[in-house]
Amino acid sequence: MNKLAIGKVRTSVGVRGYFKVLSFSGEAAHFKKLKGQVVEIRLNSRTRHLAVEDVKMSGSNITMKVAGIDSPEEAKKLSGWELFVERNKAAELKKDEFYLADLCKCKLVFNGETVGNVKGVSGNAVSDLLEVDLDGKIRLIPFLNRYIGDVDIKNGTIELLEGWLLE
Repeated sequence: MNKLAIGKVRTSVGVRGYFKVLSFSGEAAHFKKLKGQVVEIRLNSRTRHLAVEDVKMSGSNITMKVAGIDSPEEAKKLSGWELFVERNKAAELKKDEFYLADLCKCKLVFNGETVGNVKGVSGNAVSDLLEVDLDGKIRLIPFLNRYIGDVDIKNGTIELLEGWLLE
């Protein structure tokens, strides 16, 4: 099973080693299921595995406590690390939702021809943007219904509806 990034450690909270977590999906409920589980955290090429002792929710705010992190100073050292879990522990997808990791494995197709490979996904205030490699040049393609047609994760393709976005 492959792992998905579900959030990022933000900052310490309180005096017992708790820290705030930013959920990448905007969903928070699935974090409660991590209590008693081991999560993987990564920063650059470093990886750690930590047992989740507690997860607290306040609205959409998430705070977490992991074994071995018992002070605000230790928790602050985790700031910026990303949390990874097995796919079955990530937020459940609704209709027309996709894990970013799955989009990054797709080819961009226009008029039946592969025109590029999705290398990443970034966002702005308006929409998510597909970072597509077109012959060594990265183009940003808005991930909006008016520009994107069928997304077929199983076959690894994303249909582009507007060719002018390739120019």
